[in-house]
Amino acid sequence: MKGKDTQTLQKLRGGYYTPANIAKYLWDYVKINHPNRLLEPAAGDGALLKPIQTSIKKIDAIEYQKSEAAKIKKNTQNPNITVYADDFFNWFNKYHDNLYDAVLSNPPYIRYQYLTEEQRIIQSEVLTSNGMRSNRLINAWVAFVVASISMLRDGGRIGLVIPSDLLQVTYAKDLRQFMLRNFAELNLISFKKAVFPNTEQRFILLLGIKGHKTPKFRHIVVDGIDDLPNLDKYSYEPIPENYEKWLDLVLPGNEREFLFTHKQDWIPFNNIASVEVGITTGSNPFFSLTQDKMQELNCKNLVRPLLGRSVSVDGLFYDQTSLENNAKAGQKVWLLDLNNHDYDSFSDQLKNYIADAENNNINSAYKLRIRKIWYQIPSIWVPQAFLLRRIGKLPKLVINKVNAVSTDTFHRVRLMDNININLLLIAFYSSISLVYIELAGRSYGGGALEILPGDSSQFKLPAIDYYQNINLTNEIHKLNLLIKSNDVERITYYCDRVLKEKIGFNFDSGEYQKILKHLQQFRFNN
Repeated sequence: MKGKDTQTLQKLRGGYYTPANIAKYLWDYVKINHPNRLLEPAAGDGALLKPIQTSIKKIDAIEYQKSEAAKIKKNTQNPNITVYADDFFNWFNKYHDNLYDAVLSNPPYIRYQYLTEEQRIIQSEVLTSNGMRSNRLINAWVAFVVASISMLRDGGRIGLVIPSDLLQVTYAKDLRQFMLRNFAELNLISFKKAVFPNTEQRFILLLGIKGHKTPKFRHIVVDGIDDLPNLDKYSYEPIPENYEKWLDLVLPGNEREFLFTHKQDWIPFNNIASVEVGITTGSNPFFSLTQDKMQELNCKNLVRPLLGRSVSVDGLFYDQTSLENNAKAGQKVWLLDLNNHDYDSFSDQLKNYIADAENNNINSAYKLRIRKIWYQIPSIWVPQAFLLRRIGKLPKLVINKVNAVSTDTFHRVRLMDNININLLLIAFYSSISLVYIELAGRSYGGGALEILPGDSSQFKLPAIDYYQNINLTNEIHKLNLLIKSNDVERITYYCDRVLKEKIGFNFDSGEYQKILKHLQQFRFNN
């Protein structure tokens, strides 16, 4: 993770200013109730306030950067605007009892580690006082949204530009429930094309009316910011059933209904396996060694086979052949494991390697300096399989044939005893499993899908007996070749056919394949 001092001012501020047509669209929504008091808690240069033509008795605009705050009055036409050049959390601490008829905002996207201690304390208070949990994963935009809603009077309207994390990350689960408790109407608009092309983060629009009854709900998908919808032309729809994530909202209603009514098709992945993060070395360049470096350090008995990169394996198995080929290609295929070994037993070359690292302050990195002995990596164990953390078109579940370990590029997978591993592989690459992996992960601009260990609780596998003794050697050989092609359609079609014809598992594979195609199209087109 990069330190705070290496980040750009824009990233630390969390600011990407709102396009003019979105600003007008949000204002057109909130102005319907003729607001007298309006709040903009992250005003930037006033982009969201520029469309306001009518006289409002009071506008409070808060902006942390003084240079940007100075532009707000020049960029707006309302004489009744008060600009606070202040941190919003600090301002909220003083004025949290204020109530407003309307809120407009594009809250900042700032990671927890970039907040000051005072900001963290106030953020925690904002969340817990509204019935939510606080933790170190929660981004600042969440607390901005909660605080803004808490200052909105009943019947007041809000228009926000917020990260699509609302739909797809676990830390926003409490926020989703908070919104359902505090809105009489909730409209979400997703975009197929990026709102801010220069950032990996996706964004959605939220338009809501505060109230405490079961909300009227709509989720609308449009191509881009030039296709903003007329809400009156869209019907309300059922509130999302899945409390964990709302990613299925990008699907048509009939496909969401299909998933909801076909729960008998699957069992939880965690019935068969558990997922933990890969090894955190604290310094991959130091601990990851090539074959030549291992020999140079004379530490053959102090290393473990390593799967460190996604390109290091292209099939279903990480085996001796893969290891040897990667070693010949100069890849870092060994992990230095100095646990349970005395320093005096190290070769002179290894002692010099450690000394050079200390002279270059490698050991001063946080995760290294908190260890009793900095070069001893904790929690090293050999998993039965690996799961790729960030995927493109196809997830990777790789069976470990050489007692290898992995860095955090891959997660470590423990499998239940006595399961049929070949059957698990066929099932994992079925259309059912891949649909639910798409729904469980977090997508980024450009199409990358990130899977965290906690997301595996949302994985599903076809509802079959994974302990049955059935020979799938030929099928696995063919699947291994297909995996190397990276052709999702051919892979899922083949695995679905094996499940039906050889295992006798009946399901609507065509519908799952169609849903998978829709989910992947949305991910890659955004």
